[in-house]
Amino acid sequence: MKKFFTVFFCTFILLFNNTNVASTNSLTKVKKTEEKVLVKLKQETEKEIQKVLEEEKKKQEEIDNSTTIETSTTIETSTTDEYVEEVNNVNVTYNENYGTYGRLYISWYDVALYDYNVYTKSSSSLQELVDNYDSAAYYINRGRLVIADHDYQGFSILTSLSEGSTSYIKFADGRIIEYRLIKKEKGYNTGPDLVDTAGNSFFNMDSNLIMYTCYDGGIMVTLWALA
Repeated sequence: MKKFFTVFFCTFILLFNNTNVASTNSLTKVKKTEEKVLVKLKQETEKEIQKVLEEEKKKQEEIDNSTTIETSTTIETSTTDEYVEEVNNVNVTYNENYGTYGRLYISWYDVALYDYNVYTKSSSSLQELVDNYDSAAYYINRGRLVIADHDYQGFSILTSLSEGSTSYIKFADGRIIEYRLIKKEKGYNTGPDLVDTAGNSFFNMDSNLIMYTCYDGGIMVTLWALA
């Protein structure tokens, strides 16, 4: 009986050890299989990531190339436009208009002078001369040279002058006559005469040239002598 139990116990121990070995071998196989699967998944994932990166890089290169071409075209167009504009601005010229007598210059103001004596002597003819753009009336009265124009066309310059100011008349042949302001006073245009506030005629006062324009309900009269 004792011998029987001894054999049974030994047999049980052997079976237990074999079971443990089989289990261990099975676990080892499973673990190796899992590791192989993980390695394969990792490799496939890395390939997919690399593929995506290459596609993105290719798209970015296409965008960069397109931007470079557009920028180059814009620069060339701008340069060409500026060049043409500079060429067009080269031929800008200014022709002086000397009217029928010459051109008057006073400070920043200048105007063409048209001889009133070539027209029929009437108020309508004189009015036409002073109404025209870049046109002042020039005539002779009682031995005095007279120039008249509207204040709103620039002849209001007379009101801001002081005695000693200078002016000149330039002619088409290049000659110049200079004048110096010797008297400035408010007056009135009575038609046949230009008088001061006391009724004295400006034509009886010493001067070589008289200029006048509308001013404060009357006229501003300036007397000039040869400079």
